[in-house]
Amino acid sequence: MAAPAPQSSRSGFGSAAGLQPHLTNSVCTVMPPPSPSKRMRSDSFDHIDPRALPAPAAAAKPAAAAATDPEAALSKALKSVVKIFCTSANPNYALPWQMMAQSKSTATGFVVAPLNSRRILTNAHAVTNQVQVMLRKHGNARKYPARVLAVGHECDIAMLTVDNDEFWTGDMEALEVGQLPSMQEAVMVVGFPTGGDNVCVTKGVVSRLDRQVYSHGRCALLTTQTDSAINSGNSGGPVLQGAGKLAGIAFQSLIGAENTGYVIPVPVVNHFLTDLERHGGRYTGFPEMGMSWQTLESTSMKDSLKLPRGATGVYITSTDPCYNASKELRVGDVLTHVQGHSIADDGTFLFEGQNVRIDFRHLSSMAYDGESLQLRVWRDGAAHELSVQVSVPKHLVLPHCHDLKPRYFIYAGLVFTRLTNFYLRHQYGADWSTKAPIKLCDRYYGGVMEAPGQEVVLLSKVLSADVNQGFQDLQNYQVYKVNGVKVHNLQHLAQLVVVLHTASGRAATSEILKMNAIASACSEGLMEEPLCLPPDLEATAQPSLADSEVVPDVAAEPIDADGGASGKDGSNGNNGSNNGMTAGGAASSSKGVQPPAGSSVPSSGAGAGMDTASAAVAMANGWARL
Repeated sequence: MAAPAPQSSRSGFGSAAGLQPHLTNSVCTVMPPPSPSKRMRSDSFDHIDPRALPAPAAAAKPAAAAATDPEAALSKALKSVVKIFCTSANPNYALPWQMMAQSKSTATGFVVAPLNSRRILTNAHAVTNQVQVMLRKHGNARKYPARVLAVGHECDIAMLTVDNDEFWTGDMEALEVGQLPSMQEAVMVVGFPTGGDNVCVTKGVVSRLDRQVYSHGRCALLTTQTDSAINSGNSGGPVLQGAGKLAGIAFQSLIGAENTGYVIPVPVVNHFLTDLERHGGRYTGFPEMGMSWQTLESTSMKDSLKLPRGATGVYITSTDPCYNASKELRVGDVLTHVQGHSIADDGTFLFEGQNVRIDFRHLSSMAYDGESLQLRVWRDGAAHELSVQVSVPKHLVLPHCHDLKPRYFIYAGLVFTRLTNFYLRHQYGADWSTKAPIKLCDRYYGGVMEAPGQEVVLLSKVLSADVNQGFQDLQNYQVYKVNGVKVHNLQHLAQLVVVLHTASGRAATSEILKMNAIASACSEGLMEEPLCLPPDLEATAQPSLADSEVVPDVAAEPIDADGGASGKDGSNGNNGSNNGMTAGGAASSSKGVQPPAGSSVPSSGAGAGMDTASAAVAMANGWARL
């Protein structure tokens, strides 16, 4: 007995007499009816000889079906995808004047429309700290040198180009940016993952839309989750919708979970491209309002705030001084609406067209630096409409410093640098949050920038020399003040310290640099950059050599041609004596230099703060307190 013909579950095909669907390449064609019955009926056409009828013309594919043909979409993707070969060198944050050994990696990129713009998109982490970037087209053996045009580390997107005209010849195509895919929509990931050298194509569906932290830029933005395989090497590859348009960029996966890959969605990609267009090719970032808040799910708290019945929102707990929100919002306000979107008590809003709720901070991140958002707050028993200007994030401690070399300043063997996330990771490992001193962790997680340009300055380590004898175990101390002047940033500290030392101090520093094969006492451009101080520090009298705490000279030694103090025995100013802690041979007396009365020397250890009352450090002509 012949097996019954399969029935389609798709509506429209039903069980119409004599018609059975046959699916091929997602296009439905109709099978011919079964053999006619031998018994002829007057209401049938079975008596007509089918050989007498003209052959039916081949049915053309509908336009919509042709547009969603997966074969055509794949063919277009393969003509736009490229393999990226990157050689990079990361900085050494423990020794900021050095670089780590070069490393090589591969990733994926693709040409984005229009083709004549010659733009190639990939992940920012694929070209971070790049020394050389080479591209190879699919099906081509030649590699072409590429140039980085712009990098957005927060959104993990980079734009490249190739100057060689030959690269753009042939059948290369550019992918058009599509729309945000809906839940359970089929997607296709194209890239060059590990396990082979040729292109790899995987398929899956969109399984989640949420706001997640991007591991590269330490920034929370909109993400799309898919069950399609995204492995190392897929980074920067296009994720395509059925029509062959770009649905996102593959960029990360969840370690320890199966079939959990993350895609940079279209809204974030469009924001990156528009940001470059608005600012002449310069990337600015994803702004924020600059405030802290807590959920408002307690009915008792709502009653105390006299919120109307049914009103929802979040409670404002603080605002950051460097943002416009500090002028418009108050502690105790209830934020109920942002750009017309109602904010729930848990801080989410209904995402349009997706029927999901995500964090309301997505609304500010999709604006551009300097734009204003329309807010509605509940304050003092009444609703108020406010306009708040958003700004790119201003962090006291940078969550990342990709493509930036560490900033440092060396004086008399004391190595100063600024606190960053990368510094903590380099010093204490990937789980630095459980190993680093609690005060440094507090600066990272809870520190707020009080004025533009403010940094947390650290005494990172001490390069051993006679000038710093007794202080060589100090490391990872925060520097608060120099001679009573509050330190604003590393550049400010460098300028404060420079006025304290004399020629002998320079000689001591020069000798230490030579011994440790260090090319410069400070990072490139540190002393040339314009120093911008807040008004309270500008009004403060900056220390000079005259008002520094200097031990008076008893028998000053002559200064040699190299700027160092020449001792009687030809030594570098120590007079053959190492009585206590001398000032590095800087015009010292025969009795040796002692710390000023009332000063205390801290015990060795990491992470403690240093101010004018807690430590005295020998510098040049005497003891200058840090």
